[in-house]
Amino acid sequence: MTDADFQAWLADHAAQRVVLAELDHAAGTEYVATHPYISRPGDSDPNRIHDDLLAEAIDIETRIDARLTFGQVRLINDGELDPWLGFAWAGHEIRLYLGGPDWSRDDFRLHVRGINQGITGARRGELAFGMVDQSAVLDEPIDTGTLPLDGGPVPLALGNVYNAPAFRVSTTALTYRASFLAVTGLAPKELGNGVPHSDDLAGGAFTLNNAPGGALTVDIQESHDTTDIPQWVASQYGLSVAENSLPSYAVGLYYADAVTGRQILDDLCQGQGGYWYLNAVGELVIRQHLAPSTPDLTLYADDIERDSLELIETQAPWSSLTLRWGRNASHLSTVAGTIEDNDAAEAERLKREWRESTATQSLPEYPQAEEVSRDSVLATSADADTERDRLLALRAVRRDVWRMDAFLPQAEVGQAVTVEVGALAGRVGRIIAVRRAPTRGITTLEVWL
Repeated sequence: MTDADFQAWLADHAAQRVVLAELDHAAGTEYVATHPYISRPGDSDPNRIHDDLLAEAIDIETRIDARLTFGQVRLINDGELDPWLGFAWAGHEIRLYLGGPDWSRDDFRLHVRGINQGITGARRGELAFGMVDQSAVLDEPIDTGTLPLDGGPVPLALGNVYNAPAFRVSTTALTYRASFLAVTGLAPKELGNGVPHSDDLAGGAFTLNNAPGGALTVDIQESHDTTDIPQWVASQYGLSVAENSLPSYAVGLYYADAVTGRQILDDLCQGQGGYWYLNAVGELVIRQHLAPSTPDLTLYADDIERDSLELIETQAPWSSLTLRWGRNASHLSTVAGTIEDNDAAEAERLKREWRESTATQSLPEYPQAEEVSRDSVLATSADADTERDRLLALRAVRRDVWRMDAFLPQAEVGQAVTVEVGALAGRVGRIIAVRRAPTRGITTLEVWL
C-alpha cells in the first residue's frame, strides 16, 4: 500500500478502522486490538494473533508546547489478563498501528509510539495503563561526568559562551576544566583580563602559566549552533530529528549544574519564537513560529462540526520588545583596572548578566498593547536585532486562538490552515494543537490567527 493509498483510506469516513497495540514489558510483548486480527502467513510477522481486548482507541493530543498527551489504554479483562498484573510494564514501549480489518499486517502504519506509565487501574472487567510520550525521556539529566573533589557535574557549553566560570581539576597543576565537550577556542581571564595559558581543546580544559590573583573566568567557543544542537540533544537520548527549521543563529548555552534535554531545547527556542515537540512516532520536530501566508489546508463550513467553533484566547499586540542576548555566565563585581581604564564597554559587559536589544512600534489602534521582555540564547548583536524585529512584526496585531472539531482524518501541528467560516474567512492561521482518536473521523484543532 502506498502513502497515497493510505491517505485516501484515512479520508474515507465510512472505512472500518482497527488499532493494533503492542505492549512491551520486562518479559516480552503482548498483542491486542480493537477488533479480532491475525496477520497473514506472508507478513513479516506471520500468523500473529491480536486478541480483541483493546476497549477503546485512545485520544492523542499534540501541542507546540512540547507535550504529547494520551488517554488511557483500556483493556477488557474477564480474568484472562490477571497474570499481567505481575508484569513489569512501567518504562517500556507501547506502539499503536492503524489499518483495516482485512489488511496485511505489513500495510498497517505506525500511528503512535509512547512509554507505558504502568497499570493505573484494575477492576472487574478492565485493566488500564497510563501512557506518556517519548519526550519524557528528555527529562533525564545528561551525564557529563563529575568534577574532582565533589565539584559537581562537568559544565556543558554549547556554542559561544561568554565569561563562564572555570573549575580546577588538578592538585599539582594549574589545570582548569571549562566544558564537557571538545571546544574550538578558550580565552581564560583574570578579573576580565586575558592571562597566559595553554589549551587542551579536545578536553575542554586549559592550564595557566601563573596562579590567578582574582576571579578566573573563560570565554568558550564550541562548534554547535541552532542548526545542530537539536541533533546533538536527540542523540543523547537515542532519538531522531524529523525536522529542524530554526535559522542558523549563533547561540551560547551554558550549564554548570545538571541539565536535561528538555531544558536545552526550551532554552534554545525561547527568545527566537521557536517551538519543539516529539511527533506521534517519537521524532523531534523543532521550528520557528511564523505567520503563514499560504494554507496547507482549507476548511469549509461542511468540514466543521456544527456549533464547535469557539474563540478561546486573545493575545494583545506588543508595543515594544526588549530581547536579552549575549548572557554573561559569571558576571563580576570587580574588573581589572586595565579593562576599566581602556575598554569601558567591556568592563560594563563583564558586570552585567545580559546585553539588550530594544525596539518599539506605534500601535494607536491598540492602547493596551504590551511592553514585553524576553531572554534568549542568541550570541550576536546582529542576530538579536534580526529576531527582535521579526518577533515584533509578528505581534503587531492582536492574535486569536480558535478551537473547532473538524471532519479531518489527519492534521499536523504547525500546518497552515484557512477556515472559510464566519469571522475566520480569508485568514490564514497556524495549527498549534491537534487532538484526535484513530478510529474516529473528527479531529479537534486549535488554530492561531
